[in-house]
Amino acid sequence: MDGNCQVSSTLYNVVLQIPDLEVKERHAHSKDVHYVPKDKDAAVSYGSVDFKFKNNTGHDIKIYSNSDLSSVHIRIVKI
Repeated sequence: MDGNCQVSSTLYNVVLQIPDLEVKERHAHSKDVHYVPKDKDAAVSYGSVDFKFKNNTGHDIKIYSNSDLSSVHIRIVKI
C-alpha cells in the first residue's frame, strides 16, 4: 500500500460517485500516481493539504474501509 494518499484518493473516488456529497477541498499530486486514474487522486499532507467533503444527503453516512498490503477498499452508506 502507498499510504495516506492512496486512502484519500480512494475515498475521493467514492465521494465522486454520490451526488449529494460535495468536495470542499482536493489537491492533485504533482506527478501521476499508479493507484487511481489520471486526475482522480487526492493528495494529503499533515498541516498543508487535505481532502474534505460535505455531506448534503440529508442523512447520516457511515464510511466502511479496509486494506491489505496492496489495496484499499472504501464504501459509504446512508444510515
